Amino acid sequence: MNRVKVPDVAIYPSKRMRPTVAFEFGYTEPYEQLKEDVKLLLEGTGGGISKVIVIKLEPLVEGETEIRAGFVEMWCLEGGKAKKDGARMVIFF
Repeated sequence: MNRVKVPDVAIYPSKRMRPTVAFEFGYTEPYEQLKEDVKLLLEGTGGGISKVIVIKLEPLVEGETEIRAGFVEMWCLEGGKAKKDGARMVIFF
């Protein structure tokens, strides 16, 4: 059975049926699962979605009130395979 992945947020240019840029957010979802979602979005559309931006935040632990760790990555399709595009940007310490 084929799995259909719906991005968390997507940008649809006018008159297009699918987004060109998608955002994949992760809080409790493990990073490995986010990467699988990115591959499905990019490779599954054959480049119809040209970029996926991954935003990963580490979950709070008991007693914490502020997020301390997180990062953003850009992914693209290269040679038919999903690939990180540039360096990871840390957004929280």
